[in-house]
Amino acid sequence: MIFLTFFLSGCWDRVEIEDRGYVLALGVDKYDPSDLNKYESSEYIDLDRRTQKFSPEQKKPDIKTDQKGIDPQTKRKVKPPLPNSKNEYKFAITVLFPNLRTIGKDSKPDEQMRFLFVRPANDVIGIRNYLEREINKRLYYGYLKVIVLGRDLVEEPGYMKEVLDGLSRESDIPQNTFLLVSETTARDVLNTMPLVQPVTGIHLFEISKNASIYGRVIDTPLSQVVNSFINSNCAVISRVEPGIETLKVAGAAVFKNFRFVGWMNEKQLQIYKLLMGKAKHTFIDDLKYKSTYIPFVTTEIQTKKKIKNEKGRLKIVYNLRIEGEVIEFVFKSGYKVLDDPMRRYIQNELNKILKTRAEDLIYLLKYKYNADVLGIGDLISKRRAKDWEKLKKNWDVEFKKIDIEVIPDVRLRRSGTIY
Repeated sequence: MIFLTFFLSGCWDRVEIEDRGYVLALGVDKYDPSDLNKYESSEYIDLDRRTQKFSPEQKKPDIKTDQKGIDPQTKRKVKPPLPNSKNEYKFAITVLFPNLRTIGKDSKPDEQMRFLFVRPANDVIGIRNYLEREINKRLYYGYLKVIVLGRDLVEEPGYMKEVLDGLSRESDIPQNTFLLVSETTARDVLNTMPLVQPVTGIHLFEISKNASIYGRVIDTPLSQVVNSFINSNCAVISRVEPGIETLKVAGAAVFKNFRFVGWMNEKQLQIYKLLMGKAKHTFIDDLKYKSTYIPFVTTEIQTKKKIKNEKGRLKIVYNLRIEGEVIEFVFKSGYKVLDDPMRRYIQNELNKILKTRAEDLIYLLKYKYNADVLGIGDLISKRRAKDWEKLKKNWDVEFKKIDIEVIPDVRLRRSGTIY
């Protein structure tokens, strides 16, 4: 009997599914009292009513509180107190989890599909403990899909370090949770209810998951970002643009020493993924012949990196071997897309486009951002250890002196079903 008790004690701490709140998305902003006031405005309440599917006749209470967070009419405390000299917060945390009642037999058509709470706090992970005083759910981070960082937050390297440290230490949070940076606030992003997938966390997760297929989106899991900061003090995190009825994931934020230094747009991100060997497929639609655009879809990409020593200076050479197909031209135009001189023209023009874009991106990273997100230092340290010992002491300056050349080699293989 004593022996059997070791095998019968596995469910002593179980929590029923309906008692849990499965957090799908976390948003972290730098706390700003004026921002809180914005969310009490009539304009925001109207927007909130639309996104939360309040019926027109149903009026959401517009409660104004005093500095202590107390409703003067009912004398009830309805929200955490506004900050003052004795009570200052660092972060505004947004927590989003789905309403599991909507998938049950007793669900109502007008029932909201998700719950969204915003609370000020001085640490990210502890927000779970604060919220559990207000809601009858045990919050669980095990299914967390995305973490959105606000624009103001990422400009504070001290806050950024605190947030990443807390997220990476919490054992419940999956290390493959995707990180994104909002162009505005994380709260704006998570408050948006996309038409196709109303649960914002899943919407952003599914877009990020497809990043290996689409060249204009990059997936940036938590563990990868943290390791990138540890190894090179630089990192790239995917960007999300909030809207009224949709969210767009495109481009990326560039970081150096935990500080946001600038954006990469979609086309720059395409080249970045090609150079880093992270793109399986991509789509180039800049090529034009007379008045017709010729969209090119890649089918195979190979990236090889070499280090050369030219006259005592190191030079990094990227060889991009890209195969693909033209998926659209002009019906019965008389041109044979796969025959010369048309094939040669398409290949040469695509090589020029890729080379020009690559040079622009390298200039941006070297001279404007001075951020080695391409991993040049890491490459030299692995292949030229002696050279790296000399360069690493003053790498910020030396990085600008490194010559980087990109040699694209585009091969047109197919042209759809008509040629």
